[in-house]
This record gives sequence, structure tokens and C-alpha cells, in this order.
Amino acid sequence: MELVSTHVCKTKDVGFHGNLFGGLMLSWLDEAGAAFACQICDTPRMVTKCISEVVFDKPVRPGHLIKIYANPVNVGNTSCTIRLEARRHSVYNG
Repeated sequence: MELVSTHVCKTKDVGFHGNLFGGLMLSWLDEAGAAFACQICDTPRMVTKCISEVVFDKPVRPGHLIKIYANPVNVGNTSCTIRLEARRHSVYNG
């Protein structure tokens, strides 16, 4: 998998329980997916058609880094399918 983007979870990005908003994570994933799709298909004319599954396994807290990785699954003439994975990293605990 190829590293596409890195984000820092800030205090303004969390909700009442102190975890990153899921909608913001989806936004970061969509942006990274679009950038990666444009890169592998050599065109800026890409749109998101479908997000098939999103699983939030662990909470993200302020100060954590989010690294988004991508892998092409299928590249056709008019569409491509990519797999994205977001991994959290604590700069304090490793």
C-alpha cells in the first residue's frame, strides 16, 4: 500500500466524547481516494461513485496522526476501484 496523505487530529476535530468525528474521517478518506485515483489514471476528472464499506475499529484522539494508504484493486477504461486504509499513530506512545 502506498502512503497518500497524513492528517493531525486536532481538538477542534473531536466530538463530545473526545473522539474524531466520523464525518471528518470520511472526508479525509474521500479526498485521499480522489487524489490517488487521479494519480493512477493520469486524469483530474475523477468522482466518487461508491464507498462500499467503512469500519471504525479504534477511536482517534487529539494529537494522533492519521496516515491514509491506498492500493489499486482494479483499473478499467472508465473506472477504477481502490482500497483505502487509515491507520492512527500516537507520537507519544509509538
